[in-house]
Order: sequence, then structure tokens, then C-alpha cells
Amino acid sequence: MTHPLTQDVIALQRDALQALADGDPLDVILHSVAQTASRLAAPVGVAFLRLDESGASLSLITQSGLPDGVPAALGTIRVSPASLPPGVAVFTNAPAAGAIGPEDAPAAIAAEPLTDDDGRIAGALVLADASGWPPSLPPSLPEDLRRSMAQIFAVALRRDQRDREVQDLIYRDPLTGLPNRRHFEERLRQIIARGIGPAAPVSVLFMDLDEFKKVNDTLGHDVGDLLLAIVGSRLRRALSTDAFVARLGGDEFAAIVTGADAGAALTAAGRIATALKEPAMLRGYRLPIYCSIGIATCPDHESDPTLLKRLADMAMYYAKQSATGIASAATPEVRRAMSISAVEFDIPAALQSDQIGLVFQPRVALATGQVVAFEALARWHHPTLGILAPSHFIPWVERRPDLALKYTEWLLKSLAETLIRLPPDALVPISVNIPVAVMQSDAIFTPILARMAEAGLPLSLLRIEIVERALTRMPAEVEAVVERMVGLGITFELDDFGSGEANLGALVRLPFAAIKIAGEIVRTVADEARCERLIDGVARFAETFGVSLCAEHVESQAQLDILRRLGVEQGQGFLFGQAVSAGGIAPAVRAGAGRE
Repeated sequence: MTHPLTQDVIALQRDALQALADGDPLDVILHSVAQTASRLAAPVGVAFLRLDESGASLSLITQSGLPDGVPAALGTIRVSPASLPPGVAVFTNAPAAGAIGPEDAPAAIAAEPLTDDDGRIAGALVLADASGWPPSLPPSLPEDLRRSMAQIFAVALRRDQRDREVQDLIYRDPLTGLPNRRHFEERLRQIIARGIGPAAPVSVLFMDLDEFKKVNDTLGHDVGDLLLAIVGSRLRRALSTDAFVARLGGDEFAAIVTGADAGAALTAAGRIATALKEPAMLRGYRLPIYCSIGIATCPDHESDPTLLKRLADMAMYYAKQSATGIASAATPEVRRAMSISAVEFDIPAALQSDQIGLVFQPRVALATGQVVAFEALARWHHPTLGILAPSHFIPWVERRPDLALKYTEWLLKSLAETLIRLPPDALVPISVNIPVAVMQSDAIFTPILARMAEAGLPLSLLRIEIVERALTRMPAEVEAVVERMVGLGITFELDDFGSGEANLGALVRLPFAAIKIAGEIVRTVADEARCERLIDGVARFAETFGVSLCAEHVESQAQLDILRRLGVEQGQGFLFGQAVSAGGIAPAVRAGAGRE
């Protein structure tokens, strides 16, 4: 006949195994075991303690039936020969007994080490006599019950460790050891759900490594991976210990900085930029690290976690155009982009349905007022948002290589068809601004070259504008394409010169035929003597290198007079008329749209 206690132990094992199979948490399983054991061995209380990863201390997992004061004393136990019995038992790998709890009512306890599946000490089993003090003997359990409890602990611990490893795979980036995108998004939701206010703000920083693709392409992905690991380590050191730093994927990182308003977030971004500024030495290469950082703060900028992330992401895009590499969502450009950011998903359909078209802004000779060229500008007739200028959607086009390619193909095709339809007496050059990223090879120009050759039009009618900020990180492949296209007859012009990222080396190296002075300089030339001196210097520079000069955003007679005096040959802006449709090009050329 089977002893009743053995039946109870069998039932204990069965219930514990079922709980393990059901996926119950470790503490729930062990609490059920402790309850059953303390009931079977009354008046003995039972507790399970777990050894931390450092092996220096034990912490209470669960208990049942312990006398008052004992659970608190077992909260955290140091592992040492002079510690309380659980710490002594783990240190010596042998049972230990003694007293624990309040001085006026201590309890007698016995502790023994518990091991994991590999036989390594992983915790302690604690038994406490709840019958009063002084006890006659240290508390104990029947051997089969004690052995079963140790086995259940080992199996439950192995399952818990496996679950932790799975969670680590789900929530941690294996390359840098940082939390991944999923973990970042969950943590941000949790932080905001706890409550954010002016007294307890939180800032999100999005970071992107500039020119990282070039590292992978030229030095290999193994060097790129090492660089990412270095960046992850530097980010952790640059931010406070309570900041949550994650790798979102590729060369994108993010951080959640609690207690940081917009000003504190800017300071944190500055620390990051400084930390990354020092080049990394990798396999004999001295690699500079450039980073663009976008900042969004809750509740100042947004309180919804999804929108907060999008704001930080948008700010990061604008940071790439900033001299500091840092931009805040508080800037008007980012806020405006946020209000219509959904248009990104509408662009492919808009190109196919002719919602996006071209208008043409006249460019005049300042000396005569005659129209000598046009700039093609995209306009999107959005079904719900109305007419959108390029600044509202081109940033999203440039962020997606596939979209940038489709847009540029459409743009050049539309430009070719416009030139082909013009009457001979109205044929003047038309310029268009295209993303540098699509000019990695000659392929983007092949269709328009063939179409214009078929129509018998000279390629000098086609002008390609490249914005100044693109010069700072222009790949050698693009420079080679520019050289070849210039050799075929296409004209290239430098747009938005003086916007803050001048690269005189690239300007000298590349065969630009014209420089277009940025509108923000032209707008203030009549009021700021410094702007006049700047334009005078640019005019001298242009004369030295044999390139023509065009001023953008000319809006007043005072501006026009100064530009003429400084020797600027051409200009465009509202002073010379609004942009016209393709049908308005010929009348504008014939009649002239400028002023003497």
C-alpha cells in the first residue's frame, strides 16, 4: 500500500508539471509548491530564494507559512560565511541553520542550497519553524517531499531561463546588446501610460548614422557591424544611466530620456554628438562617425507615443540638413511636415493619376528683364489637402530610394515632353532639381537622352540643379555621372548656395555652369549689409571660375537694384511674375516677363 504522503508528493509533482506546461510564471509555480509543502509539513513555513547573476546575493521568490518578520528578513541575503543561514548554505554548499526575524520573536530556520539542471547552485530552500521560540530542532521536511521540491525548482528554473532567452531574442539586438525596436516601442508606451506632464517630461531622440552605407560597401559588413557596436557602446556612455537606449535596425538608434524637457534633450543630443565625434579605429581604418539626431518631447510636442516617434523621425530628417546635425520637433518645418506626413503613402498613386504636375517659374536676365530660362517646379493637386508645394512632399520622396527613382523618372519624362512641345521661337533652357541619390549611374538619364535625341533637341536645353547641402556627402559615383553628362551637353547648376553647408572644394571640382544664391540671402540683401558683401564675394568667386550667377526669390525693386549693381546676371522670383503652366512658357518668352 502506498503511503499517503507519497500520494501527496505525486500530486504536487503532477500539478507543478502541468503549471509548467501551461506556461505559468516561475513565482506562481513555486508559490503553489510552497503552499502545498507548508500544509503537508505544518507548522513548517517554506520559502524559495534565487541567486542573482553575480552570485553575490539571494532574493526571495515566494514563501508560504513563514512567521511574521521572516519574509522581510529574507528579502535580500548576502552570500557569505558570516551571513544569515541561506547565505551561509549557498556559500558553503551545505545545509545551515540558525535564527532569523525580529529580536523579540526570532524564528528557527534551516536552509539548503538548490541547484539548476547543470548542478550549479542557483538558489536556496528555506524552512522556518512557526511553532515558536526556542525550537527543539531545526525545521525539516520528509525526504521525498524535499527532493521533489528541489527537482521542481530546477525544472522551473530551466523553463524560466529558456523563457528569458526567448524574451532576449524578442527584445534585444544581438549585435549591440541594446534593446531592439519592439522593446523600445513597448517601453515608450509604458512610460507615457504612467503619466507625463510639464513637471515630468520625457524626450525621444532618433539617431541615424550618416554615410554608413558607404562603410558597408567599401570596407565590408563585418567592419560595419563593429562600427555599430562601437556606436551602441558610446551612446550608453553618453547618456545617463536611466536613459533607455535602443537600436531600431540598420544604422538607426533611439533613446528615451525621462525627466528631460526640450532643452535638456538638446543638451543630451550634444553629448551624443561629442561622444561619436572621435573617429573609430577599426582594422587599420580611422573611421569618422557622423550622426543626425531628431528630438521630440512629451508633452510639449506630442503626447501620443506613435506620433511622438514620427515627430522625432521627421526631426532627424531635417537634422541632416542642419549644420549641427541636430533638429527639434519644435521647428516650424517639422511641424508642417507632420501635418501632412500621410501624403508619403499617396505619392505613387499620385504620379500614376496625374495629380502631380509641373509649373514653370521664369528666370530673367537682370540687365534686360527678358525671360531666358525657366525652373520646373512640381505641384501636387491633392484630393483632400489641396495644392502642395515640393517642400511638402519631396522630403518623403528623397527618404525612399524606390520612390525617389519613380519620381525622378516621371520628372525627367515630363520635362522632356514639355521641351518637345515648345515652338522653336520659345525654346529656352529649363532646369529641374533632382535627388542626388538617384544619380548613382547614367541609367536615370538614359530615357530623356534618347527622347531628346529623337526630337532633335540639344541637351543644352536641359539643366539639372543640385542643392548645396548634397555636396557635403556626394558619392564619387555621382560626381563621375555629372562629369559624363556634362560631356554630353547637359548643364548642371548649384542650387541654394549659401544655405549653410558650402563645400568650396566640391564646387571647384564639379563642372557647374551656374550658381543660384539661396533665397534667404537674397530676401535680406536690401536690409543687411553683410548679405550684400556676401553676394559680392560670391559674384567675384563666380567670375573667377567662369560660372554665371542667379539670385532666387527676388521680390522687390530694391533687391533687384542691388543685384544688378553686384553683377548678378539672372534672377527669379515673384518680382518677375508667378510660375506658369506649360502653355504659358511661349507667351512669357515672347513678351518678356522682367523689368528693365
